[in-house]
Amino acid sequence: MGLMMKLIKTKEEYLDENYLELHYDEIDSETVGVLERLRSALKYIEGTLDEKKLTVPIADMFYFETVDRKTFGYTRDTCIEVKETLQGIIDEYTDAGFVRISKSSIVNLYKIKKLQGDLNMRTIIYLKNDECLVMNRGYRAEFYKALNKLQGKRGK
Repeated sequence: MGLMMKLIKTKEEYLDENYLELHYDEIDSETVGVLERLRSALKYIEGTLDEKKLTVPIADMFYFETVDRKTFGYTRDTCIEVKETLQGIIDEYTDAGFVRISKSSIVNLYKIKKLQGDLNMRTIIYLKNDECLVMNRGYRAEFYKALNKLQGKRGK
């Protein structure tokens, strides 16, 4: 007891994503305080998978889509059903990088690997988990405005 919590930062090249790890014997008041501050910075979304409740960091979500009036969220390798509507997710998590790309889907800008135009003036979005999404033309201006903002550029 009485020891300060240590912070160990390690640079690891080629990580797919950054992560925080907590090692503890018991969670004391200092640790609770740190976790509370982290919780507000690291937002989570709740969903269900095979009737089990899951809490997933919003930063792990690649995209959300609505199918048959239900909303599904996709991580690298999991699909969960969430209660939120797409508009609700946009309202709540825009600052986490989410932007609408079609009437039925929104994408996490941080999970995009590359963009490619197609012959029908649509944009193909390649994600870091090798899935592809199609952005409809009507959402391009809003998408690029959000992307430019994220990259610290002035909107056109």
